[in-house]
Amino acid sequence: MRFQEIADHGIRVDGALRDWRRIRKISVGAGDDASMQFALGYDRGGLYVAAAVRDQRMIRSRRPTRDEDAIVVTLALPTRPGRRTYQATEVWIFAGVEGRTAGSAAVGGTRGRLRPARGARVVEAAGSGGYEIEAYIPWAAIPRSAGWEQGRVSVRLRDIDSEARPEVHAEPATAPVDTANLDRLPAIIPSGGDHAVLANFLQRQGIPGQEPRHDLRGNVCGDDRPERIVHVGRFLLVMGDGYRDGDGYDFLALPIQGPQDVMAAELRDFTADGKKELFLRVRQHGERGTRDLWSLYSFTCTAIRPLFAIEQRKALAGGHVESRIRVRGGRGAPRIEVAAGSATGIAPEDWNEAPATDAEAILLPWGPVLARTYRWDGQRFATSNERANPNPHVRGATRTTTTTRTPATTQAEAPPPTRTVRDLIRAVRTERRIPRSVQARFVQDANLAGSPATERLVVFGKAVVVVGENFREGQGYFHYELAVQNAEDLLDVKTEDVTGDGRAEVLVRVRQTLGDVTRELLMVHRFARGGTFPRVLTVEVGRTRGNERIANEVRTVRGTLEIRPGRTQGWTADNWPWSDSPPGDVAPLLLPWRDQPVRYRLQGARLTPR
Repeated sequence: MRFQEIADHGIRVDGALRDWRRIRKISVGAGDDASMQFALGYDRGGLYVAAAVRDQRMIRSRRPTRDEDAIVVTLALPTRPGRRTYQATEVWIFAGVEGRTAGSAAVGGTRGRLRPARGARVVEAAGSGGYEIEAYIPWAAIPRSAGWEQGRVSVRLRDIDSEARPEVHAEPATAPVDTANLDRLPAIIPSGGDHAVLANFLQRQGIPGQEPRHDLRGNVCGDDRPERIVHVGRFLLVMGDGYRDGDGYDFLALPIQGPQDVMAAELRDFTADGKKELFLRVRQHGERGTRDLWSLYSFTCTAIRPLFAIEQRKALAGGHVESRIRVRGGRGAPRIEVAAGSATGIAPEDWNEAPATDAEAILLPWGPVLARTYRWDGQRFATSNERANPNPHVRGATRTTTTTRTPATTQAEAPPPTRTVRDLIRAVRTERRIPRSVQARFVQDANLAGSPATERLVVFGKAVVVVGENFREGQGYFHYELAVQNAEDLLDVKTEDVTGDGRAEVLVRVRQTLGDVTRELLMVHRFARGGTFPRVLTVEVGRTRGNERIANEVRTVRGTLEIRPGRTQGWTADNWPWSDSPPGDVAPLLLPWRDQPVRYRLQGARLTPR
């Protein structure tokens, strides 16, 4: 059932329905007695109901009860926002009788006592064979209304024809209400406002009608008005009246395969700045198994940015390892406490996973650290406390409790044998189970990491692999899954120094298909301190639709990345069909008829325009 957005001052609750002429009405009942046409609306503050009722006799007292004529809106609302379990709340709207009683509204359950709806306005006007009525009920008067967009609804007209014997004469409804099966009621479909924005976004992504898995509201940036944060499909969206002055939204593609991979979502202030961050627990799938990330995202009012992540669980073919994470409050920013948990089906000798580089690595029960606490220090989540493992497992060590060795008889540990780049690539293929049919692509030799020596970058399928005789002491490797749907969408990978620090960055060019439009995105990654591999820039550099195309030029100029508008085919300033600035954490495509070349320099942790 559709709820129409009501613009500011768009409806005046005066009992006349002229303001509702363009809004589609729904009919219940038939004939001159016990029938009506009605419409539902909403704004930030509350619920609107407008109805033209046909009734030969109205039963009304000064203090109306369930035994009198009424319009009843049954709202099956989530017990908590985002939940799929519902509880019914009913809004009873009583028309007044001119010169005797005023119109009123009350709220309650499907049974029992009704309570006056504080702040409600109800105005009726007499009509031929019945009456017209308008009502406004504040959301604050309706329990659990914070999640009303995920609710379900039924509307009925209660008709009582005798004051002496107040029995229901007729009660036509849009749907019967079964309190044991509230999920069977028609879904609420909001229209207009950010709901129209969401519907348009889903249409553009080729997933129209997909329902959000998580739908949250909270103050995440800007003024004190709350924003709406939606997880739908593989995407996060943020929007609201105060976001981008109510004229835009931002979105982010999550590194997951589908909506079911987001297992938990919550808004909370983790940085003690008065604004909330988004916590997600997500599951990622790889060739060897799955991992769960405990992750935080922040909102800058211009983008959604990954803020912090911890590996919480890893599952391989033989078993899994899981750590425990708790958030404790107090003054200032809360503490994130991580403790090594348990391992099932995996022994220390069998563990061959390289430590994560895109998140804080999982704490292993046999690792050097048993517990660690993180806290926001104003710039990042820093380690504020750590507890060492008194008895960590050392690979290859022989443990004994019956003999000891004196320093005089202790032999020096032999250094590990040096492995060539070919040996390291072979080891990666074995450990990552990369079949021989998957050929190496985009092979590059460049100085990517800390030492002056060069490393070798190779792409297998969707994964970037980096090895080197001096990289991680020649005993390890780096493996990173790129954010593309298919390996065929990976158009180019090359290495160039675009920050001027003497080390090369990794420039990845990918294809993204949105309906009949194909975009080309340039993503720039770099090795940062601590071995992380953050993305420092995403920019659109090409767009194609049929025979129409724009292709920007990308080049490196004196330690900076320069993007020029390039050429256009088919599109001009007169027929360009999109807005100037696409939403999301993606720098916009340069348009040849308007834009000048842009140079990007590293500023902090991002490449930003000069």
